[in-house]
Amino acid sequence: MTQDSRSLVGPVLISSRTFGNYLSQFALTESDLLAGPVLDCPGGASDFAAELRSRGGRVVSVDPSYDLSVTALTERIDAGRAQVTEWARTQPERFSFDENGVWEHSPVWEGSARRFLADFTRDSAEGTGHYRAALLPNLPFADNSFALAVSGFLLFTYADQFDYAFHLAAVRELLRVASEVRLHPLNDSSAAPYQDLDRLLGDLDGVSARVLTVRGTTDPQENRTLVLTR
Repeated sequence: MTQDSRSLVGPVLISSRTFGNYLSQFALTESDLLAGPVLDCPGGASDFAAELRSRGGRVVSVDPSYDLSVTALTERIDAGRAQVTEWARTQPERFSFDENGVWEHSPVWEGSARRFLADFTRDSAEGTGHYRAALLPNLPFADNSFALAVSGFLLFTYADQFDYAFHLAAVRELLRVASEVRLHPLNDSSAAPYQDLDRLLGDLDGVSARVLTVRGTTDPQENRTLVLTR
């Protein structure tokens, strides 16, 4: 896929999107989530899991970065947020900054990351296993472990870095461990729709699919979510 290099966000970043972002981008309600259990993969530095557990939900987050120390993870989160902010600054047609040069999402995501880090640190000390270091397409869970898996800003977003075989294997793995999978967004980091979506859906045997129109939490063009049910 050929793209203008300035539109590429770069290596996979640790996202710090909020619980509210998840509700919007995955078209979910709190009641949907409380039915659980839920898998967040990749969980990144989102406060989603901590917030859902505080409401009585059951959720496990998976991310390869969870094998880092808290110090190293904090540094990587902060560096990634700075990187994506500068990337957004190069695209004023897509992203808006205030008169002080502040991107509206930056302080919100920083707060989400701090809540995540507090919960991650507590979980590590208590050994409750709410955060698991793992990487798609190989997840350390039995079949049908979750009612719902949500996966945001990895598949399709980084289509320039992950080939079709990876996408298919990753989606199949999510469907192995969860009866419903929601993926968002359906475009890459340049806002171009994922070109192999129809092929992917055709290769998923016995799976029903529907595309929902949602409110993009960062870019209005990120307005579609894929719901897969087996």
